[in-house]
Amino acid sequence: MADWHLIDDLLLIAHKNGASDLILRTDDRVRMRIHGQIVTIAPKKIPPQSRKMIKAMIEHTMRLMSNKIDIEREHSLDYHYSLENVAHFRMHIFHTRNNFGIVARIIPKAIPTFEDLKLPPITQAISALRNGLVLVAGATGSGKSTTLAAILQYVIKNRPAHVITMEDPIEFCYDSKYQGTVTQREIGRDVESYNQGLHDALREAPDLIMAGEARSPEVIQLSLTAAETGHLVMATVHATSAIGTLQRLTASFPLDQQKIIRDRLGENLRAIIVQKLLPKKNGKGRVAVFEIMIRTSVVKHFIFDPGRWSEIPKAMEDGHDLFGSQSFDQCLQQLVETEQVDYDEAINHAIYPEEFSMRMGRD
Repeated sequence: MADWHLIDDLLLIAHKNGASDLILRTDDRVRMRIHGQIVTIAPKKIPPQSRKMIKAMIEHTMRLMSNKIDIEREHSLDYHYSLENVAHFRMHIFHTRNNFGIVARIIPKAIPTFEDLKLPPITQAISALRNGLVLVAGATGSGKSTTLAAILQYVIKNRPAHVITMEDPIEFCYDSKYQGTVTQREIGRDVESYNQGLHDALREAPDLIMAGEARSPEVIQLSLTAAETGHLVMATVHATSAIGTLQRLTASFPLDQQKIIRDRLGENLRAIIVQKLLPKKNGKGRVAVFEIMIRTSVVKHFIFDPGRWSEIPKAMEDGHDLFGSQSFDQCLQQLVETEQVDYDEAINHAIYPEEFSMRMGRD
């Protein structure tokens, strides 16, 4: 096939082997991340690629772009690439020691369901919200984007909602056959910035706004403003716990503004979903661990007072049966007890290891 390239073969191999990422670098072996672990391809199967070869791969994946980019002058690039009827890929191109590197994140063509991802039952209730702020938190590669995609797909399947997303780059694609619809805007191509996208979204008749990553004061402020004006807003945060999420958001602001932000969060935050992927005990893949914070009247009271944030995990655990909330360690305990995660793996990732050991009767 004239329009086929080695990079397409490598992406196809990565997809077939269940990899989350394909990693290529000038004069380095081909590597993939499978179930969280780096797997290196033997040089006799696929030899290391020269600078010229890696550059040719990049140019091939960018060939259909309307604007021509000089990759020698760009320090890094992010864009979307697809293999028809196979999968989509989030391409990240970067310079390293004056050479090129590629990290391709594999995006499944079919958006997973709540059942596929084993999302907690409360996720359906969170998806049914009509206003407020919902945050999905986790480290890079923890599956935040996939969880959000599953939520958006659930929303448009179950009600005639207009969803607007800001993405950098666009990852999942949504079908137009459902009651609802998703308007996707790519940063740098469809809209200049997240800030502009959020300003625009308020004029685009949204029911749900997916604001991208809440890391700058401007995006956080605009997301809160949209929630305050009666919209449902969802965003991602790089944090590993509900408390860490609150800390990260408030720390984005000067000290003299942090009380106002805590007050606005207390009034408008509806839920925080935190997730992490851990190896399964049987060695076959990974399983997600979820912390779910639902803003109850008790949790709202704690959000206002950072001196009481340490009490939030207990409040989440106490609200499990009534509200569907749970702490990270509470979920870990359940996964160990059901033989899904090894105890040693669990305690290495527990938020409070000593308490977790006592919880499991291992003290």
